[in-house]
Amino acid sequence: MIAGVYGFPRCPGDNATLCDWARKLLNLGAYVSIVQDNLVQAEYWNDPLNQEEYKEASVFLADINNENKKNQTYKINLQTLKNFVMIKFTEDTMVQPKDSEWFGKYEDGSTEKVLSLFETDLYKEDWLGLQAMNATGRLHFLATVGDHLQVDEDWLIKNVIDVFLK
Repeated sequence: MIAGVYGFPRCPGDNATLCDWARKLLNLGAYVSIVQDNLVQAEYWNDPLNQEEYKEASVFLADINNENKKNQTYKINLQTLKNFVMIKFTEDTMVQPKDSEWFGKYEDGSTEKVLSLFETDLYKEDWLGLQAMNATGRLHFLATVGDHLQVDEDWLIKNVIDVFLK
């Protein structure tokens, strides 16, 4: 689970103009119902410049993150986890902002300032129980060098499997 993405996957980072142009094009169609219903990537689109449309039209992310109607079942189910381990890929070219892999997100109204999980209403108001999990030592933030989902097997064994799955 992530807080959502707002960027063109694998956009050449040195060309901010091209990336911004591509992002603007994606904004035009990301919340169209046929796109939301048929393109998984659109379900993760979280436009910080248009939070009202995001919350109204998102068929997955806004719901699962309890941003509209608070579904207590989501919170209760997460609380059954012994540990919630989130992994951020430091060289990720797919997810923007990268901190959304740890439930961070762009500040509403900004495409520059990134809020950490701890600065979001999701955490402060404990919509999903992440604050409660953190208070009991069950929320874990790991980072690994690599691009999107490119995990070194030795790192995975040492840091995830041996620590959390044995």
